[in-house]
Amino acid sequence: MPQVKKKAKELSDEEIVSQILAVGDSTLFEEIYDRYALKVYRKSLSFTKNDSEAKDVAHDIMVKLYLSLSKFQERSKFSTWLYAVTYNYCVDYQSKKVKQITLREDLQKEQESFNGVEPADSEILEISIDMLHDLLNKISISEKTILLMKYQDGLSIKEIAAITEAGESAVKMKLKRSKEKLMKLYEQGQK
Repeated sequence: MPQVKKKAKELSDEEIVSQILAVGDSTLFEEIYDRYALKVYRKSLSFTKNDSEAKDVAHDIMVKLYLSLSKFQERSKFSTWLYAVTYNYCVDYQSKKVKQITLREDLQKEQESFNGVEPADSEILEISIDMLHDLLNKISISEKTILLMKYQDGLSIKEIAAITEAGESAVKMKLKRSKEKLMKLYEQGQK
């Protein structure tokens, strides 16, 4: 094994990748890891601004790198390709993190807003069929769909949540907002 490491140190990145893919010798990846782990960590840290999180992200990137070696096509230097993999992973990671934070905040706002007044179902049911049809065409497909599932198909919140793969509180909030939008459009049409 020491001979492999000594030999690997003398090889270029591209040669190591070729040998890993040709021979299937995963111990050669240790050399790639030694060469780039710190750089990947630093790039991760520049995105996450948190040491522990950066270590986790860097580890995930190195695992992804190993699993993706066959995708390296030598159109550029290995280090350039690795930088692209690292950068893209960090951007995706941050994007998912922002979405999770936003979702968490939205759910918190939903919980707080359930104390407010929502349009009564009877108000929507009193709108004429023709008027309702016109109003439904003025709102988004997702708003229209959730209202139709509830009022036309008679589905429960639980059933809508299962179909839309959303939480029950998210469905309640979507219904509330869709009803409010529909009623606002109706009131504007009555003036």
